[in-house]
Amino acid sequence: MKENTHMNAEQATQKWIFEIPPEPISESLITETVQADLIVIGEGFSGLCTAVSAAEEGVDTIIVTGSSRPIGRGGSVFASYSKVMRALGYPKFDPTDFFLQEFASNSYSVDQRKWYSFYNNSETAMDWMIDMLEADGVKVVLENGNEDDPHSPSYQPVGTHSFTTDEMTKAGIGIMIGLKTLEKKFMQLGGRVFYRTVAKQLVRDDGGKGNVSEVIAINPDGNYVKYKAKKAVVLATGDFSANRDMMTKYCPAYAEKFDDKTANYNAGFVEKGIYRGDGHQMALWVGAAWQRTFPNAPIIQGGGMASHMPYGGHRGLCLNRDGERFMNEDCIGAYATRAILREPGQIAHCIWGKNYAYELEWSRFGSTRGSEKLNPLEIIEGWEQNASMGAIVKGETIEEVIFGLGLPLDVARASIERYNANCRAGTDVDFYKKAKYLQEIKDAPFYGSTTSEFRYFSVLGGPRTNHKMQICDHDDKPIPGLYAAGSLIGDLYANCYNFRIAGHNYGCCLTFGYLTGKYISKNE
Repeated sequence: MKENTHMNAEQATQKWIFEIPPEPISESLITETVQADLIVIGEGFSGLCTAVSAAEEGVDTIIVTGSSRPIGRGGSVFASYSKVMRALGYPKFDPTDFFLQEFASNSYSVDQRKWYSFYNNSETAMDWMIDMLEADGVKVVLENGNEDDPHSPSYQPVGTHSFTTDEMTKAGIGIMIGLKTLEKKFMQLGGRVFYRTVAKQLVRDDGGKGNVSEVIAINPDGNYVKYKAKKAVVLATGDFSANRDMMTKYCPAYAEKFDDKTANYNAGFVEKGIYRGDGHQMALWVGAAWQRTFPNAPIIQGGGMASHMPYGGHRGLCLNRDGERFMNEDCIGAYATRAILREPGQIAHCIWGKNYAYELEWSRFGSTRGSEKLNPLEIIEGWEQNASMGAIVKGETIEEVIFGLGLPLDVARASIERYNANCRAGTDVDFYKKAKYLQEIKDAPFYGSTTSEFRYFSVLGGPRTNHKMQICDHDDKPIPGLYAAGSLIGDLYANCYNFRIAGHNYGCCLTFGYLTGKYISKNE
């Protein structure tokens, strides 16, 4: 289909290329057959958690992966509770009101069974992971999150775990540490990994109506290999952000933001396009339905310049391209990004004074829970460094900053004066931001930053998936022997991935991977 990131009538009435099953790969082309109980496609966090969990139960398990090594990005992993939280004296996260807020923010378009199953089982899964990591010399810490009123759209519950070592002490980036431990454990349990082997087709028994029992892949030598599964196949193949057609159909508002030329099975922490939806397509070709939630949820994060919270947006004054204030700035970074993307030119400018460093408590991303707050002088030093590199604008007068940002002087100055008046009065009569976030722009030097480049990480969801992680057809019946894991799980997220539960995605990779391995061992 011709590349077009905007849906039109012609596209809406015809099959997309990715929906059309290719011709079956001929048996005459198969050069080798490998058998196992369980075949997991993909060696990311969810795939390895599933494989290790199943192998612990004596399930002969194979991982088939297009990568040459375990692959992950980031490293925040959430659980409702754990032995680490217990040891540090933190209470178990209470989802009663918080989950309802999240459901409402997503118009109740997520599968609640998955969310509550995650909550009820994440402690067991996290403790399982902690035991494995600590036995391997890895330390598990709690990552610092946004501390705020529990009803604030910025608040993050305690429970974001991170994996660290003596060499890598920063929280929130250590997923590769966990992957190495998982792979080592998998090998110790007799697991096998076939690297640089790209799965191409699934095969169902009984003329396409029975169990998914085979995976046909191309090995590093370019030969076709058949992997036969006695029990099941798990798709843990990541996202589809680098497939322009799939993005146009399932996440059209952000299709143009992702690059369809960056797909790489060995991609680590990259942005704007990761994978091409290989697993999603294979599932569709054997009869899977797509998730009901539309559109699929992108993972988007805005710039954290002059944000006093680890996952926050700027809490001071934000102006659009025309110099006008347009939002209540009290929200998490992902929500701020969504608001900015609806403004003229999809751009915004933040303006603040030196006093901003002194009037809020500052925590940096990557710090651990209980660590000391940052000193205001450290914050100002960071601004100065960014100003010297041209990343932000600095001026001795507000007018200098307005000019440096390219804003219309009269309109921007009037917006700042009105905002300052609200700050002095302690009441935001325009957007009703909380009084504690009304910091007047008053002390020189003044600073300004432009937010126009947003971080587009990934897109979540795919084939229709029930709460047991079974992939289902259009009648909501499980396709026998076919399961989803990780980013591919359908109907888990809606609207956008908002980071309010920092590490929710990886937490689900861990929890559902753990549960799925156990479920397959007992039920397939």
